[in-house]
Amino acid sequence: MSILCVHCHFHQPPRENPYLGLVPIEPSAHPYENWNERIFRESYLPNLYAHYRKDGRILKVVNNYQKVSFNFTHSLLSWLIKQKRWFVERIKEAGGNALASGFNHTILPLDPLEDREVQIVWGIRAFQKVFGRKPAGFWLPELAVDKKTLSLLVKHGIKYVILAPHQVKGQGTFLRQRLPEGWIDVFVYDGELSHGIAFGELIKDMEGVIKRTLSRKGITLIAVDGETFGHHKKFGELGLAYLVENHPNIKTLEELYQTMKPEGDGEIVEFTSWSCAHGVERWRSNCGCSTGGMPEWHQNWRAPLREALEMLRSRLKERLFRVLESRTHDPQETLFDFVHVIMEGSKEEYFEKHFREKLTQEDRKFVLKHLYAYKYMNYAFSSDGWFFADISGIEAVKNLLFAKKAMDILGDTSLEKAFIKKLEEAPSNLITYGNGAGVWRELVLPNSVPVDRIITSIALLELSDVIPQEGTLGKYHYRVEGFEPWKVYLIDTETEEIWEKAESLRDTQIDTIPQPMLSWLLNQWALDYLEKEVAFTESYQLSLENLLMQSKGSFFEAGELIKSKVQAYLRAKLYLLLKSLSPVEDIRKIFEQADSLNIHLRDHTVKFWLERYIGEFLRKEPMEEEVKAILLFVRDYNKTVGRIELMVDSWELQNWAWERRDSLSPEIKKLFAVDFTPDHF
Repeated sequence: MSILCVHCHFHQPPRENPYLGLVPIEPSAHPYENWNERIFRESYLPNLYAHYRKDGRILKVVNNYQKVSFNFTHSLLSWLIKQKRWFVERIKEAGGNALASGFNHTILPLDPLEDREVQIVWGIRAFQKVFGRKPAGFWLPELAVDKKTLSLLVKHGIKYVILAPHQVKGQGTFLRQRLPEGWIDVFVYDGELSHGIAFGELIKDMEGVIKRTLSRKGITLIAVDGETFGHHKKFGELGLAYLVENHPNIKTLEELYQTMKPEGDGEIVEFTSWSCAHGVERWRSNCGCSTGGMPEWHQNWRAPLREALEMLRSRLKERLFRVLESRTHDPQETLFDFVHVIMEGSKEEYFEKHFREKLTQEDRKFVLKHLYAYKYMNYAFSSDGWFFADISGIEAVKNLLFAKKAMDILGDTSLEKAFIKKLEEAPSNLITYGNGAGVWRELVLPNSVPVDRIITSIALLELSDVIPQEGTLGKYHYRVEGFEPWKVYLIDTETEEIWEKAESLRDTQIDTIPQPMLSWLLNQWALDYLEKEVAFTESYQLSLENLLMQSKGSFFEAGELIKSKVQAYLRAKLYLLLKSLSPVEDIRKIFEQADSLNIHLRDHTVKFWLERYIGEFLRKEPMEEEVKAILLFVRDYNKTVGRIELMVDSWELQNWAWERRDSLSPEIKKLFAVDFTPDHF
């Protein structure tokens, strides 16, 4: 029998600024605020609603997560939980297909054994908290493997892993690796098909993939980065939907593990991975594997970077265990269980369970500082920091920023000096920075945000009505009282440190406000200005429009100036209406007004605004009549826009209809029949 299984590995590194608990603006992700947002819209969400097409028609909407095996690393899943909770709830419906993974995607064979075990245990317990069950399978970050790592997985109840063909010696695709501690099973993915889908053009020939797998006996496992489907390969989720809908015997790894036995014993090839031809050297040496940069660039910075971080981790860990050994019943289990606090579990329960005596508030802060320093030190080892071409890359810089935060929590400046000295041995490919110390000075330090700047930013945001007087922002709980000077109370929800400061804002420099707070502030100021400008212009807008109407077909010198002013007014008013999620009829009137004056509004930016408006409007659970009005507007808009790349995508509207297909009225079913075949309604 021929069986096909597809595994999707979904991962993003921790992107938040550790001083804020907020993800900064990433201009390269435009028009989205950051890369998590962009990839969510290009891959994670489309795979929840993959439109299965045939002969140009949408036959059904496929939830790919229900048909494939998958894992989400916690660094990605934690962002999704905070920003897209509704999406995580939908993913949990397919949680029976999920595998666990290392907590924040470190290269496990390169981690010291005790830290490696923390990564594994934190990953497993984070999985249990989200999906409500113990995992059987585990995705090794970058599939980096050695026997000691597998032994730790066995110790903590993991039954199987996935590896590449070159990582296993043995005949078959489902093998058993025997270890002194027991055994662990290994699913071996098909290298040719997986590589062809991820890096070649096979994603466009899923019919061919089906024929090739059906000609084989046994299991064919395809394993790729999940972002392949939609982000790396545009509309790739459609290819995946076609594959899982048309293959006659598609299974998940969990199904296979429960029903099949290994074909025989195998032997892993230690210190190998799926993305480096040299084993695990990509994360510690100048092996030649890199992404981005110029052809002549080296990666001689990799070894010194790892050495500097390992030195720091060793010293922070020594301090942490001195603290835990003097206060807890079981230091190791106390550290393992800290993942529940990281995931916003009860600190009171944590302290009561693990600490021998009730701690004073100062002792609690002291302990929490050491624990969170260790957390951020772990984040500094996320694999992405070594994956790319230079130590000045955004991923390496973010790892260094986590290391900086770990040191700042403990307030040890001597430790930082030793760390920077080691970074001087890490040469950059860019003369601008010279070495890791230059990267530290030019790219890391400007992003380490002192508490005073955070307090000033919060006061300014509250004054500008961006945030309420009291609430939670990133990793802080705040309260603003009074008026010039404003009194700001700030609590770090991680370490429980408290600050109070009177803030006058008189000498505030706007460029000291960190991102994304600065973006929020500027957007609010811009909205305030636009609202005033639109209201002011209303008084003479009719006169300008009459002037344009009367002058149709006639040229006069100031005509283009008047036209551009009317266009700016209409564009600003449209933006305000869309941001406030106004009724679609108000939006339609803007376009009708512009068309009557021969003013062009339809461009790529407006397309993005409209599609964002549709998504946000649908999240409000609108009435059926409201959705009908938006659908009719989109169809009329697309008829007049003239260019396919400027047409507004009705994808989210179609998804809304598909979710409610059993309860929609006959009238709206008829409207959507253009987009879905009637049989499926």
